[in-house]
Amino acid sequence: MLALYHEWDSLMSFKVRACLAEKQLAWQSRRVSLRDFEHLRPAYLVLNPAGVVPTLVHNQQVICESSHINEYLDQAFQPSLVPERAELRDSMRSWCGYFDEVIHPTLRVASFQLMIRQRFMCMSQQDVQALIRHHPQPARAQAFQNLVDTPVDYQAVLTSIEKLYEVATLMEQRLQQTLWLAGNGFSLADIASMALLDRIDRLGFDFIWRNKPALAGWIERVRARPAFSQAACLAQFRMPAPRAEDLAKLGSLLAQQGL
Repeated sequence: MLALYHEWDSLMSFKVRACLAEKQLAWQSRRVSLRDFEHLRPAYLVLNPAGVVPTLVHNQQVICESSHINEYLDQAFQPSLVPERAELRDSMRSWCGYFDEVIHPTLRVASFQLMIRQRFMCMSQQDVQALIRHHPQPARAQAFQNLVDTPVDYQAVLTSIEKLYEVATLMEQRLQQTLWLAGNGFSLADIASMALLDRIDRLGFDFIWRNKPALAGWIERVRARPAFSQAACLAQFRMPAPRAEDLAKLGSLLAQQGL
């Protein structure tokens, strides 16, 4: 049996759920609440010393890191989502690395400022302070305290949006040449980018896709795959959406910069 320790509204968890769905694999859900810092509790750290989600357990084998998990699933179960040709496999792994090293950190900044902040604002001060007090890592607890004490960092979000424009441009260039991100076959590269599409939808940043016809075609194909909806976060575990006033402020700043 496959057991997945994950958080429903985690980008990296989405990646693995999408892979499981594409392969039509049955799995047991072990939710790890990031809001309650369950990923930093001793019991979970035994499984994943880095204190991140997701973690997969299969036949007592523990696999950490979403890209490693997806490659493990691909090797363990058919059908394969890895291209046969060496140059396409390299392209796929390059894109998966780009998601992990560039796209995910970029999305995290915007998510932290516009969504995670809202989660804390929906809580009473008493509950917020109780959570922060019980955070097992003081340095990271301070980051949450700073989030509560300071206004939205619009410049940080703008920097993220500028990077996301670069991501969308790169995707458009790739998809002008191929049907999918690593050739004409659907692969783990597209699996990773399903998570990007889901988070862009939630942030209300779909303007980055405009005037990119090849990318628009890819988005339509991704949305049509059952795995996209099957991997989606359950409604009750969604982070709060960005506030209308924050999106309006960002729209004004983007207009000033000609974006």
